[in-house]
Amino acid sequence: MYGSLRSPTFSAVRTLTALALALLACAPADRGGAASDRDARPSVAPNGPDPIVLRVPRSGGAAVAYMYPALDSVVWRSSASLPALDRVLSFDAELGSLAFVDGKGFPGRLDLRLGTVTSATRRKLADISSAEAEVIYGIDSSGKVLRLTPSADAWELTTPTVAQAVIPQPDGWLLVLANRPDSGRGRNAKKESVLWRLRPPEKELLDTIVVPRVGRAIRTRVGDLVYLVAGDRLLAVRSRTLETMPTVRFDAPVIALAPTPSGDRLFVAVDSSDRLSVVDRYAEAVSGRIQLPGAARDLRMDQLGRYLLVRPLVGDSVWVVAVSNGELVGTLGTGWRTDLPFVAPDGNLALLRGKDVILADAASGVQRARMEGGADDFWYTMSWNGFRPRSEELDDPVRFRVRTAPVDTTPTDTAPPLDTAPPPPTDTVAPSRPPAPAGFTVSFAALLNQKSANELAQEIEVGGHRARVVVGQRAGTAIYRVVLGPYSTRADAEAVGRASGRTYFIYEGNP
Repeated sequence: MYGSLRSPTFSAVRTLTALALALLACAPADRGGAASDRDARPSVAPNGPDPIVLRVPRSGGAAVAYMYPALDSVVWRSSASLPALDRVLSFDAELGSLAFVDGKGFPGRLDLRLGTVTSATRRKLADISSAEAEVIYGIDSSGKVLRLTPSADAWELTTPTVAQAVIPQPDGWLLVLANRPDSGRGRNAKKESVLWRLRPPEKELLDTIVVPRVGRAIRTRVGDLVYLVAGDRLLAVRSRTLETMPTVRFDAPVIALAPTPSGDRLFVAVDSSDRLSVVDRYAEAVSGRIQLPGAARDLRMDQLGRYLLVRPLVGDSVWVVAVSNGELVGTLGTGWRTDLPFVAPDGNLALLRGKDVILADAASGVQRARMEGGADDFWYTMSWNGFRPRSEELDDPVRFRVRTAPVDTTPTDTAPPLDTAPPPPTDTVAPSRPPAPAGFTVSFAALLNQKSANELAQEIEVGGHRARVVVGQRAGTAIYRVVLGPYSTRADAEAVGRASGRTYFIYEGNP
């Protein structure tokens, strides 16, 4: 039986770097749909995105976001309900789009800017994957490769041999894996797979290589290497050239792989073994082994590369391995799902404990926090600054110092008297805007299209007051913001936001 390809659960390496910066601080103030009466006001992060924890009811419902570590204060809530989620495919921080697969196996997207949820297709697909949330790939029942985008019709590709796996790359290229028909019979039968490379939406297969029959594939997060598992052999292929690297052989079939975020090392678990192998991509060989308390059945890499989580073959626990030195640092009790356990932005572990989720020290297991009923939610961590309130100063017009002089009314054909000279120029400064009165504004969207903003504003009315559009600038681009307010207190603004039934956030000050 062949395992299916799975793209890494977390976003590409650009998001990993950004998340590391985000650990320095969190964004300000609570915003829409707070679940707690407590006002969380973490310090403002001057640079980089914020560490966000997203939670969705496992039975389906609205997505709720928290600014880590303030997990008792909601900063955002989606206006639409999501289906029950199976896993997250990818997150695009530039577009604020999250691609997922629901519990019935259908792909979809959550737009974090608008709070909307859309289905990518209702066709049943296999091997669904995505390197960027706006582009989702899958294989239909006939073996065709589908490329799904929000704005285009479904793109279909029929390969010479029925496709088995799709491996999208962060740079937009696509690798397609297929098993070739056996040649020969019995023990002498030759079992091979073929790997094609192309650049969608073009359908021309530009490069092709043939490799031993592959049962599993995984790409590194930087996207330059693809690892192929063929029984007890590990093959590495350069994704840009399809150049193969030396094969690494193990004592038993490979059952799990986990590359570091940079792709410099690969952790490998083999069947019925109590040791992990560490493959060095530069040495192209096994560079070390890690002794475990028992056999492993699954691996999960921390998105920042600090810890490797190992699922034991038996029991509800997790072994924690420090990636820096390859040492086993702890054994902690937890269930294992597609979303949990995970390593939080500050290095604590999020663990399943009965009906709750706890945050615990990775080595000692000392509990840091407990989220009661957290096991009823699907959890996902990401790095994004889209929930951060916009500074009012960014919308202030640029003001220049102006040098003025009296207007010369002397006729052009008459020279001025010799004893007359214009007074020296004086510096004048445009009067500054008076300080804005304190208040809290409800913001529903920040759009680039004025017509769309006006249409959205016409749809929002609370207490007889219709939303309006205010125009600002960001990096020289006009931004049209749909707002209500300001209101004298945060509580009043929160009440208006909830009454609107829309996705919103609150920021302090006038629009």
